[in-house]
Amino acid sequence: MGSFPPVRPAARRAGVLLPALALGLLGLLMVLSAACLPGGGNPIVFVSDSDGDPEIYLLDPENGETTRLTNNEAPDLTPRWSPDGEYIAYTSHESGNEEVNLLDKKGAQFRRLTNNPGADGSPWWAPENDRLAFFSERAEGGETVAEIYSMNTQGGELSRVSFNATPERLGGWSPNGEWVVFHAEDSWEERGLWLRNPLGVNLIRLTEGQDSQPVWSPNGRYIAFVRQQGDAADIYVVRKSTDGDWGDGVEEERLTQSDSDDISPAWHPDSKILAFVSSRDGNPEIYTIQADGANPQRLTRNAAADQAPVWSPNGKQIAFVTYLFGTAEILVMEADGSNQRRLTNNTFEDDSPDW
Repeated sequence: MGSFPPVRPAARRAGVLLPALALGLLGLLMVLSAACLPGGGNPIVFVSDSDGDPEIYLLDPENGETTRLTNNEAPDLTPRWSPDGEYIAYTSHESGNEEVNLLDKKGAQFRRLTNNPGADGSPWWAPENDRLAFFSERAEGGETVAEIYSMNTQGGELSRVSFNATPERLGGWSPNGEWVVFHAEDSWEERGLWLRNPLGVNLIRLTEGQDSQPVWSPNGRYIAFVRQQGDAADIYVVRKSTDGDWGDGVEEERLTQSDSDDISPAWHPDSKILAFVSSRDGNPEIYTIQADGANPQRLTRNAAADQAPVWSPNGKQIAFVTYLFGTAEILVMEADGSNQRRLTNNTFEDDSPDW
């Protein structure tokens, strides 16, 4: 995807040093300005149908200003920031079926990553920005399979990751890039969480429950997930039982215990806290809980559904989607639930935030 030009030593000749110092001060001011952004990083990327169909937008978390990145007559969905904050991967229907596209944060550089008659979508970035894993329907061996694949971000080098008999849903990469985690859909025999190397080797079955929504902690030690048991869903974490490999055995711990659904776990950048959505108080609200299950805290309180919590890069704020105003709108609040501010304000659907 290209790289920044190499840094060269500043000139020392008379008449050149002063401009060099001025440029250096300008660069420092730009860095300090970026560091002062409310979330400590990029704007929020999200999906809005305010122009007639779902498109990808950027949202300033300070003033709510939006910038449209895609402009076509087909749905663009599931945007995700690259780990370096320079690119956005998303699912687009512009070609007539679902494909994975890449776009830089200015909307200036565009690349269609997949070109396949079947559906490709829900991309997840590798931690080094060099690969994407995604769901794909492809013809192999005379039949159509619905599996997880990975590909480098320049295109090509397609690797099939999963080989189960039913479709899978991807939960992302381990922070060291060694594994992807996924779960099988609509399969009793293959239920639970699975790990596989992104090149398609070393399959490990982690759990055997009716489990979904796996999310790796930033420190790589835990995987939070949702387990359906009877009429309610609860949040669990799984971790290695020893200092060895994930295949040497794991331990599960149940974090939430309520008669209503607890879903959508999202890790704080320090891996010590989870945000999640719970209906325990009558309707979906945003909560936090410590990684050991202690100190659950309710952050939102209203009569409408609040969902899709996502942490700012510095962990000081949470963006989320609310239906308090009728249609889906994006709000941001401090990590303790205070200072809730509405960022989008229209009569259309604004959702799928990623920060």
